[in-house]
Amino acid sequence: MASMCITERREGDVTVLALAGRLVLDDGDAELRQYVGALIAEGRVQIVLNVHDISYIDSCGIGVLVDLHQTLRLRGGHLKLVCPSQRCRHVLALTHLLTVFDLYESEDAALRSFGVPALTTV
Repeated sequence: MASMCITERREGDVTVLALAGRLVLDDGDAELRQYVGALIAEGRVQIVLNVHDISYIDSCGIGVLVDLHQTLRLRGGHLKLVCPSQRCRHVLALTHLLTVFDLYESEDAALRSFGVPALTTV
């Protein structure tokens, strides 16, 4: 089974990670934890996760997002989610986490929430 694909882009102090694949137990969860852990070790604690291309998320995947959210908050950072699918929104609603995460419809909107100027490229 294919692992999660993580693509990174940096905009000032904000790191944008575009995720593709499944965020489930033993498939994507460890990769995302390790990736963000390395960013935190670098002092990069303002993170935008574009979850548009996450094909499936289970309770373990939700747990990873909650853990990362908490870890970043403790270090003075933030985790913001971009483009969650209807299924992802449904799972967040069922788990009463819609109010925990900052959700945005575009990376540009999430970046602006950090004070990063609007992107000039697509």
